[in-house]
Amino acid sequence: MPDPVQTARTRARPNRIVAVVTLCLVSACAASRAWPTDRARIAFSGGPTKTALNIYVTTPDGASFEQLTLTNTWNEYPAWSRHGKTIAFSSVRDRLGERLFLMDADGGNQRPITDGPGDWVPTWSPDGDAIAFTSGRLGHDRSGIYVADLASGRQTRLTALNTKSSHPTWRPGGGAIAYVSVREGFFDLHVMDEQGGDLTQLADRETDDTSPSWHPRADMLAFDSWDTVDASADIYTIKSDGSDERRITEHPAWDYDASWSPNGREVLFTSRRDGDPGLYITDMRARVVRRVMAEQFARIWGASWFDPAFPRSVSPVGRHATTWGWMKRLGALAQ
Repeated sequence: MPDPVQTARTRARPNRIVAVVTLCLVSACAASRAWPTDRARIAFSGGPTKTALNIYVTTPDGASFEQLTLTNTWNEYPAWSRHGKTIAFSSVRDRLGERLFLMDADGGNQRPITDGPGDWVPTWSPDGDAIAFTSGRLGHDRSGIYVADLASGRQTRLTALNTKSSHPTWRPGGGAIAYVSVREGFFDLHVMDEQGGDLTQLADRETDDTSPSWHPRADMLAFDSWDTVDASADIYTIKSDGSDERRITEHPAWDYDASWSPNGREVLFTSRRDGDPGLYITDMRARVVRRVMAEQFARIWGASWFDPAFPRSVSPVGRHATTWGWMKRLGALAQ
């Protein structure tokens, strides 16, 4: 079984820009076209081979696809902004290594926002003025959670220098960030406030619990748990105080990279239950799993679901300080 956090994200990434690969999936062709703004969309990172990875956008029924990034770059973990106008993602496209980029919803105006190297898994602040992310810029064994202020460009580390942490997810109502950190050889779920303090460990099990996703309306997280005995992974949910843990999927294949639907009634995840990785959706009520797309990908690393009918909540006035205000209070921490 691979390291569930690096899981060949480790990742068989190229040390140089990958070769150009021509791909046309269903209706995803070279000519870019704008997507209707009144339709739910899923952005995901996929590749037809193990040497290519790009950001695509599709509908929840997988009816059509559009490729947003260039085929001669390596791109993963897209994340929609609150209003669906911008997508954050990580990319390797030059000698500076993996950094975070932003692009418009149609793939235009791509620009870097972090310094790297080793920046990946972005999550937006509720107000859209900052992005928390994982960075291995100090080395893989000292990876941590950082925050980039989009106005000033300042990047600040929230987790301690002697910890190994990754996969942040910002609470939609503000006030907290969940993430995973290694404790006694296993990846466990943790929650901290937006200044990196008030740490809480949600569970302490002899499994690797990774890739948390905060519910859009409730104080609950979806995550994947990797069984080190039978080398399987399934999706679970847990409340942010560590109570009411529930198993959502149960399959001998890998179910991982859970992400909530905008209405909070379904969970999007990646699975190898049909062989190669594919996107699936499980209904939280009926527990019916359906596949988003029929096409096969050699890799899928990260997906994000946006629906204009269910915009992400914004933190109440007074609960979430302005980014610049709390970033200044973090000035003493290492960058």
